[in-house]
Amino acid sequence: MKNHPIIKAGIIGFGRMGEMYLKEISKSPLWKICAICDIDHEALEIAGRLAPKGTLLTQNENDIFESEEIDVIILSTLADARKDHLFKAVESKKHVITEKPIGASLEEQVAVLGKLENSDILVAVDLPLRNAWYHKTIKEFIDSEQIGELAIVRVCHMTPGLAPGEGHWAEGPLFHDCGMHYVDIARWYAESEFKTWNAQAIRMWNYEEPWWLQVHGTFENGIVFDITQGHVYGQLAKDLTHNGYVDLIGTKGIARMNHNYVTATVELHGTSKTHVIKKPFGDKNLDILLHKFAQSLMQGHRDPFLPRVEDAALASEYAWKFLNNAALNEMPVRGNLQTLEEIRKRRNNKRIGYGLLRKKKHME
Repeated sequence: MKNHPIIKAGIIGFGRMGEMYLKEISKSPLWKICAICDIDHEALEIAGRLAPKGTLLTQNENDIFESEEIDVIILSTLADARKDHLFKAVESKKHVITEKPIGASLEEQVAVLGKLENSDILVAVDLPLRNAWYHKTIKEFIDSEQIGELAIVRVCHMTPGLAPGEGHWAEGPLFHDCGMHYVDIARWYAESEFKTWNAQAIRMWNYEEPWWLQVHGTFENGIVFDITQGHVYGQLAKDLTHNGYVDLIGTKGIARMNHNYVTATVELHGTSKTHVIKKPFGDKNLDILLHKFAQSLMQGHRDPFLPRVEDAALASEYAWKFLNNAALNEMPVRGNLQTLEEIRKRRNNKRIGYGLLRKKKHME
């Protein structure tokens, strides 16, 4: 890897995540945005209003892949484009930060891993929980043996959005698109691979895919886990709320976290120490991802905490396995499509919800 006094980047895909990357790049002295690509005219209009003067706006992705000026390509497109884009990045020798998953199917992800195996490009996947201050704080407390041996990993993430039909096409069902983050962080805590599992899901509002899933089981090292994930949490309630936490239970003590999307609270209860820490939540932590990536390029070696494509591929694989297991069990239906339509109208017309997508002009 060569040294980079400043990292010059091109973004492919200017939806919600592309806009978030631009915002963080614009604040960093280590990065410069050179080009933005999207096939949608409205997206490029928005990019033109937000990007620095002189930024190339294009509908042709090859303008970015073939640019000698650009060092890093940020892939914030849908999953069905990522395999081809990652292949192009290898061939054009461009470093990559990509959203997950790294392909639209397990077969595509295997092909990507094979393509990257002998490549010199640096690739990192946006797995934001790995960069969250609260997970690092808890992990350090566990490693200090204050809670004894880690025995139980519990992860929960339930919010009112995204609603079914809003943004999970190429990324697969909800538990794959969103849930694989929590599959990944459970594996990260356990430092082991999944061994056994049993999953239960429900089809809320009679939607064709499950919008809530809980899975429990064991890791190969004997740690047990449960993961609960769903965007089913009171979408039509007067005041929206959510329920998100991690709960790490050891043989002697515990460590846990909950948040309200503004502040994260970590509670550490060890054999000789008790701490309660409250700090800003941090959301996607793209600033940390971009900083680690830039430092890795500048120093010539990969930051060990930079999320790898292998981590994303494994999280995707197990998320699919848990979904397939849930399909073998009875999957009840509660609610109806009329309620789902009410939810969609509220999120669009009143702009009330979590993870709201950019509103299209024709929807205004």
